[in-house]
Amino acid sequence: MNMKRSILFLLALGCFLKMLAQTSYEKLWDCQGAAPLAMTELANGNVLVNFQYSRGASVFDTQGNLVQSTHYWNSQVGGPFAIRRRSANEFVFVTTYERLDSCSSFMSQTIPPLYPAAGTMDSLGNVETLRCYSMNAANCRNFPRDLEVTADGGVVVWGRDKFFFALRTNANGEPLWSRHFGYDGVDQAFGHHGSFQFIHELPGGDLLAGINMDTAGVVVARMDADGNFLWCKSYIRPSGMVHDCLIESDDSFIITGATDTIASTNSLIPLPPDYHPQLFMMKLDGGGEVQWCKGYDSTPNIWYSRRASRIVRAHDGNYMVLSNLGVQGYNLEYRPLLLKTDLNGDTLWTRSVGRNGYRHSIGDLLPYSDGGYIYNGVIIGDVGPSSGAYYIFKTDSLGHLPCYERWHPITITDLFPVDSSFTLTSTDGAMMYEVTVTDTTYAPIVVYDGCTFTTGMPPSIVKGRTMSIRPNPNTGRFTIAFQDPLMAETYYSVYDALGKLLYQRPLAPGKTTEEVDLSRFGAGTYVIRCTDPGGVSYERVVVE
Repeated sequence: MNMKRSILFLLALGCFLKMLAQTSYEKLWDCQGAAPLAMTELANGNVLVNFQYSRGASVFDTQGNLVQSTHYWNSQVGGPFAIRRRSANEFVFVTTYERLDSCSSFMSQTIPPLYPAAGTMDSLGNVETLRCYSMNAANCRNFPRDLEVTADGGVVVWGRDKFFFALRTNANGEPLWSRHFGYDGVDQAFGHHGSFQFIHELPGGDLLAGINMDTAGVVVARMDADGNFLWCKSYIRPSGMVHDCLIESDDSFIITGATDTIASTNSLIPLPPDYHPQLFMMKLDGGGEVQWCKGYDSTPNIWYSRRASRIVRAHDGNYMVLSNLGVQGYNLEYRPLLLKTDLNGDTLWTRSVGRNGYRHSIGDLLPYSDGGYIYNGVIIGDVGPSSGAYYIFKTDSLGHLPCYERWHPITITDLFPVDSSFTLTSTDGAMMYEVTVTDTTYAPIVVYDGCTFTTGMPPSIVKGRTMSIRPNPNTGRFTIAFQDPLMAETYYSVYDALGKLLYQRPLAPGKTTEEVDLSRFGAGTYVIRCTDPGGVSYERVVVE
């Protein structure tokens, strides 16, 4: 009996010491990034992430502090939108490549071709290879979202938002197949109106895809290794949204999403009074049949359904979901909410965080090796997107953070979605081209403690050269005027009202003005960010 008590005591002591060893932090980074802000833990406990000052990747340590930033430059290549591990010291990333010629025009503006591109980098973010892919579909632009590394060392790349395509390559980057299903965000008459949210490889080699379709709601499809559909089913119609997926070992899947969304992204228009989406978690078997489905409500805050929730396996085998609460009454992100459930979707605990006067949008969720969880995203100050920064929050094993914790009640209901089969058609084929990039250097990224800064956002986030917008408001065409001639390696970035990067352009040294046309993006509020070796500056522009 004494021996048994001693063993139990030692086990309890070990668990206690492990919890003491866990660190939690809240860090703010003056940098850039693009959804899904993918993070990968390295063998030494550092984390590789697609945060950068311009184009590149960064590594942060066990305290959330910058260890290494690596930057590359090619005016036609975008920043990495996701980085995924292929081997111990090799990672695959997805980005864009924009050709300098024109493939069509929109109103008075010519539109250059935009290709998806995939490359490899090492664990410090040094780019090793990069290839772009021209699809056979009759459209201009194919903007990628994310990628999956397959068991054979190849990758599957897919499009984001209204860029509805999927592409698979072998380990050498050569295309095996390409499927293009929808329009490119310019020609709205072309193809299906939808986009992939995820594509994951199943243990047997098939692929599972989550698709958001106009009026079709949540779509889940199973494809074979060659991209042929085995089944394609729709759930939670007409305006549900699928977000993420966790593959179970028994040929079943856990799907997350939202039961409703609205087409408008205008954050200034109040939400309809009957708009009340629920976060959902749904278990499907290998044939797409619903096993169970739970809905989660957090009245009076409702979910910001356009920001995709993330689901991962918790350290004890249960589920961990990161989701975004919305501002009451408006289509705006508000606070992250971390939700732990058992294997039946019943809540074990919830945690949230948020400083008054600030809004948080979520990015990625990473189970960390010490038993805690890291998540990231964008924090936007009370004076608008021009005071935004990227954040990295690390919790302990119970989801606690060192400051600004909040509590939002969650209620659970059983949902009963009914599936409906339908068919998608595609234009197939793609060609590969090699792309070169060169190393470059930028001012170091500055990291701040999110618990100790006093008022406003970190000062380096709002410093930079003086610029002005004229006219403002405007119809989408305007001039950026700079007080001093531009230096080398200067560029500007355009963000929408939700903080999503729309595009970047380099600026020639010596210039004092730049003509910009945002009319193709429609009316709304946008943020122009100018970056050069001396700093960063912002201006807000209103398109009427």
